[in-house]
Amino acid sequence: MARLIDIAKTAGVSEATVSRVLNGREGVNESTRRSVMEVARRMGRDVGPGPSAGGSLVGVLVPDLDNQVFTAWAERIEAELFERGASTLVALRARTVEREQEILQRFLHCGVEAIIVVSGHHAQERGPVDHYREVTAAGIPLVLINGVQEGLDAAFLSTDDDHAVRVVLSHLQELGHQRVGLAVGDEHTWPVREKLRAFEAVTADWAEEPQPVAFTDFSYAGGYEAARDLVERGVTAIVCGSDVMAAGALEGVRSQGLSVARDISVVGYDDVFWASLTNPPLTTVRQAVGSLARAAVRTALSGGEGSRRPARTQVVVRPQLIVRGSTAAAPDGAASMER
Repeated sequence: MARLIDIAKTAGVSEATVSRVLNGREGVNESTRRSVMEVARRMGRDVGPGPSAGGSLVGVLVPDLDNQVFTAWAERIEAELFERGASTLVALRARTVEREQEILQRFLHCGVEAIIVVSGHHAQERGPVDHYREVTAAGIPLVLINGVQEGLDAAFLSTDDDHAVRVVLSHLQELGHQRVGLAVGDEHTWPVREKLRAFEAVTADWAEEPQPVAFTDFSYAGGYEAARDLVERGVTAIVCGSDVMAAGALEGVRSQGLSVARDISVVGYDDVFWASLTNPPLTTVRQAVGSLARAAVRTALSGGEGSRRPARTQVVVRPQLIVRGSTAAAPDGAASMER
């Protein structure tokens, strides 16, 4: 399938003009429109009528629907788009950069007027961004959630991970915990780096040695193994990077013959729908998915009009700590925390 840049070079116009023609937008004279359509057809692009006049079409890319937080993201974004008369085109599982690039190109091919990416490869510390530049160069508003890339003209929305970690650690500190472990995924991703930075900053003076960290993956098995590792390293509380990990951590603690939260407190992250149904109910950080989804849609539908490169913006939304039964006072015998 021919890319926008290939069509633009052949037709002698800008990528933004090609995008406007293929998306059925105004602002292109009829002669240029016909020329671009003819070139696109010769190069194998399907140049159908594009989105209906009844509303916009927005591409939404999420990692998967196995983790319920991504299901929540997809549902809330779709609901916000529906309220504004727009339609949603959802794609999943962009496990490689090449796959993500292909999905974004297919979105453009289908005539989307904006693209929203949740926890994509933009979250990688040194992830390539050329495929994102192809989108913005085409004049298509791009909204990237949970990750920031310098030098990329896009809108960036994320949960305030620094605030989240600080309120969790304050809660555990009030309960008397002085040996707290952090269980997170890939240390090269934006959300993990933000959590780790806050965790190390807050706990720097808690003890002579740094508080332990277990790097694994954001899965049940990852949480299970991280919990066993951290328990062996003497923690009395475990902070997990996701509720799915925390569910595994609950079982990992029990596999050591210990009780949650009498012996080991466990904290999750996300507040998925079943977090209150675990045994014991999970203390967790509630992401403001609804607020972020609303901001993402508002930005996607309002950004980039009449401009080749949408303005760069960054929005950070504070989450909320939800205290339930998986956290309790540090067990008797735990040393008092140095103040």
